[in-house]
Amino acid sequence: MSLVEAMVKLHRSIVKLKEMGRSGWAERGIRDPESVAAHSFSVAILASIFAELRGLNVPEAVIMALIHDLPESVTGDLTPEMKAGFSMLEEVELEAVRELAEKLPEPAASQLLEAWKKYRRCSDPVSRLVRNLDKFEMGLQALEYMRRGFAGAWEIYESALREIDDEEIRRLLEDARRTLT
Repeated sequence: MSLVEAMVKLHRSIVKLKEMGRSGWAERGIRDPESVAAHSFSVAILASIFAELRGLNVPEAVIMALIHDLPESVTGDLTPEMKAGFSMLEEVELEAVRELAEKLPEPAASQLLEAWKKYRRCSDPVSRLVRNLDKFEMGLQALEYMRRGFAGAWEIYESALREIDDEEIRRLLEDARRTLT
């Protein structure tokens, strides 16, 4: 496969994410919810700031944040309830990323695949930060939807708060909620 064919294939996956509304928001009655790509973009900006503040590898954090939901171009945006019923999810996600990466030239192919695997393992400071920021951004988005009058977003805010295991980030999300009142 040529470089142009690989870029077109990757871009098609990106377009899917740009057009794919986040399922959890739609299930709660939010019209025209943010897209998966918009969420990943927000996580990437947060990752650039927090990685810098913590002395972590900023480019690695940003790349990880940008691609963390890339498999959703194949699986769709799955809520936690949907994921619970998907027995082979990790294998399907890995294969989706592998298929996109294998068509790219090196070292880009390895970088994309390794960044996603590292995020999935959540075994080092950068991946743990990005994982927590994924939930933090979700919580901030829930607050934004609540500010706009969508009370159903409260459940997602609470879920985000429960899933954040970084004390500073959890405290920031709690503080952000207080700005609504």
